[in-house]
This record gives sequence, structure tokens and C-alpha cells, in this order.
Amino acid sequence: MNKSTFALAALALIAASCTKTEVVGSGPETSGSGINFSAYTAKPTKAAQTDVKNDNFDKFNVTAIGNGAIYFDDVKFEKKATSGVWESNPPYFWPAFGLNFYAYNTPANTTGFERSITTAGQTIKVTPATELEKQEDLVAAYAESKKKTDATSTSNSLAISFNHYLTQVVVKAKCSNSLYSVLVDSVKIANLAGEGTYKFNDNTMTATGEKVNSGSSSDYKAGFTQKLLISDAKEVMTDAGTGRWYLIPQDVTAWSRGAAESESEAIMKNTDNGTYLALKVKITANGGALKIYPATVINEETFAWMAVPVPAALAFE
Repeated sequence: MNKSTFALAALALIAASCTKTEVVGSGPETSGSGINFSAYTAKPTKAAQTDVKNDNFDKFNVTAIGNGAIYFDDVKFEKKATSGVWESNPPYFWPAFGLNFYAYNTPANTTGFERSITTAGQTIKVTPATELEKQEDLVAAYAESKKKTDATSTSNSLAISFNHYLTQVVVKAKCSNSLYSVLVDSVKIANLAGEGTYKFNDNTMTATGEKVNSGSSSDYKAGFTQKLLISDAKEVMTDAGTGRWYLIPQDVTAWSRGAAESESEAIMKNTDNGTYLALKVKITANGGALKIYPATVINEETFAWMAVPVPAALAFE
């Protein structure tokens, strides 16, 4: 049995993409005519991710543009327990003209998010960190030509819609053959564009970075405590940062193994820069007495990479 076939049979690698969105309720009535936000809504999507709810999305920043100029720039709005709405301090009041609002979360890892909001254009460039524990999602919203009369949802505040704009990738693995013992301690996804640009005015995230060759620093790799695979697929990155990647949505070209004598050689000969997902595994039988993969210890390394293509049909969205 060749190693590629064994990998497909023994390891179920699942990449789940998402643009998860949430509906968040608004607070009680209050007085005042300052600009504030009472709710953010969104549509359901096809993959689960960490929920954004009233109790954990407690602040975001907003830039407002109107009448050909910036009305306020990068102002923090925080959820107030007394009013149940997101307010700024000091408050900003509604002008006579309409405002375009550009709202975005405030990630702790600000190095991966480059904001550029001017009257000429409004974008956020996102470069996901290579370290899993430093990755964060982009949550953003755009509301066009809003006036005080639009702020009637509750508490004289404006309801705006937020969406998640990065693809969430969850890796699960299993071993269906009880004759084998499969340990895994690392996972890697290779050959993805590592940079994207979100445009507020059309609510799109577009991959703008070049895809990289396998093994470069722009590939995404995570190590974790060794896990023994069982017949049911389970997440493997549970103790590595957040346990899931947040990556740029993009189309991919599936890795083609081609002619190669070994798994490592096949990965190195990835001439078309195809996208693949790999687990670093140790496969044994007979209670560990029989080494299956890797068959021999090289440079004291008892684990080796085993890869499967990420099919284009997954299309990171």
C-alpha cells in the first residue's frame, strides 16, 4: 500500500470554511441623540465558529465619513451595561448630512490588520499571523448614508450588520483501522495566499498576496500535544492556540502528488504549488513493535509528514 493511499484511508482531514455571522439583541430605551449602535445582525452560514454575542463582542471601532470629509476617525464604541447599546466617550452627535459608517473589531494582534479609511477609499489589509495563537478573525460592517432619522431601532440608536470575513479552518482526523496506532503532533496547511484586502463599500475580502512554495514561512503550521487517533474524527489542534486557523478566503489549486518515491519527496516536488493539508504522524502496529510510518528513524525524528490535497471544491470562502 503506498503512503498516499494510506493517508487518505487512515486520516480524515476536514477544512471547514465560514463567514459566520450573528444576530445580537438591543438594549432598553434611553434618552439622548448621540450616535450609538444598538444591534448588529447577520445571516447564518455553513460552518460553526466562536460565537459573537452580546456578552463577548463588547467593543468595536468606527470611522464616519460625510459631506466629503471624515466626521470622526477610529473612535471606540463600547457596550454599556446601563443602556445595552454601544456608545463612544465622548459622544458624537448627528450632523445635518448623511454619514457612511465603517465599523470593525479591535483585534489584540493589531500587526495583522492595516486600516486605510479615507474619503478616497476604505479598506483593511489582513495578513494572518503564521502563529496559530496570534490569529484573529476580521469582523466588519458598513452602513451607507445614514441620518438621525435612521437611528430608530431602539434607544435612538442605529442597527448595523457585522460579518466575519476570514475563512475558519478546523482540522479533524481519525483512524478507522484498529490494527494501526496513529499518533499525531502537528498539522500544516500549505500554499495559500497569505494576504487579503477587505473593501467596505462592497463587503468583499479578496486575496491579494502571492501563494508561496511549500515550506516557506507563509505556510501555516501548528504543533500540539500528541493525540492518538480513534475511529471518530476529532479536532487535533485543541491545545494549540485557538484550535483553528483564520485565513484569507480564496480559490485553491489542489496539490498533485505526481511521481515520487516518498511522501516527503512528493511534498518537495510540489511544482504546481498546489494546496495541501498535512499531519505529522507516527504509525505503528503490534503495540508499537512494528513501525509502519516512518519505517525508520531519521535524525532522531520518529514522526513524519503525511499529506492530502485540499480540493478546489472546498474553495476557502
